[in-house]
Amino acid sequence: MERSNRKIEHLIREIRKAKGISQMELAERIGISYQQVQKYERGVSALSVRRLQQIADALEVPLSLFFPAEGERVAESIPSYGNLTGEEQLLLTSFRSISDRKVRKAVLSFLHTVSGGKGAR
Repeated sequence: MERSNRKIEHLIREIRKAKGISQMELAERIGISYQQVQKYERGVSALSVRRLQQIADALEVPLSLFFPAEGERVAESIPSYGNLTGEEQLLLTSFRSISDRKVRKAVLSFLHTVSGGKGAR
């Protein structure tokens, strides 16, 4: 369980940064000190489900983002692309949550276009 907590803590930090939210702003949104946010992100303080829900709400992401379904997890123990950044993990998790095939294709097409046509298609 401790290993999965580390992933949750890492995700909180990466989502917060990706959204341009400071630790102080996140703390204000959920009514705690920024020092407590630091403790959560470093894994010093344990997170309750209630607090994680408050954080998810404050970051405007679903709570389920922190707990991917078993079928959505990568099967290999070491990712074939090496260590993924938090943004890459968020992108992959978000993409995998799209159930509509047409929407998935549209997202891939968009990413291919904005990347200047780089990468596999």
